[in-house]
Amino acid sequence: MLEIIFSPLSYLKIRHELKRAADWFYPAIFAAASCVLIFSFGQRGAISGPGGLVDRLILVCSVLPGFYIAAMAAIATFNRPNIDELMEEPSPTLVVRMGGKKNEIRLTRRRFLSHLFAFLCWESLFLLMSCVFAGIIGEGVIKMVPTSAAHGVVMAFCFVITLFFWQMICVTCLGLYYLGDRLFRPAY
Repeated sequence: MLEIIFSPLSYLKIRHELKRAADWFYPAIFAAASCVLIFSFGQRGAISGPGGLVDRLILVCSVLPGFYIAAMAAIATFNRPNIDELMEEPSPTLVVRMGGKKNEIRLTRRRFLSHLFAFLCWESLFLLMSCVFAGIIGEGVIKMVPTSAAHGVVMAFCFVITLFFWQMICVTCLGLYYLGDRLFRPAY
């Protein structure tokens, strides 16, 4: 059952030379910059207070899964022949188990976008639930941590949460690029 629950994370296993930047490099830079801004200019409660980072992420992440599911439905039913053709070289690849063996397959746009939007839906739900639980138990956890480490725990939490947020934004932009531009551009 856990394999099914975490199957949308297979998007992260897709290999392509440029994809890693959208998945990790740019989100890490944006997360670090966000944390610097929050800790330099944020008011008391900027992370967990009313109207703080956690509250705002709950608001944003509560509406996104519906949009990502709608995008997946559109991709699944999109009637254009080139969506089922292999993506241009170097094609993104994914290692899948078939018949007990690992096989590397090249992806079509439909399969790539399906993995992408399934991942985004999963990530938005994960971020939503993480923020909900952080809002409920965060203060109690900080009280249990030694005072000398409390600020570091808050900084680490801020970095991880903003990393996932920026990853969601960057991967969404990648999906929008393929839906809005690459899907309709003729292959050269």
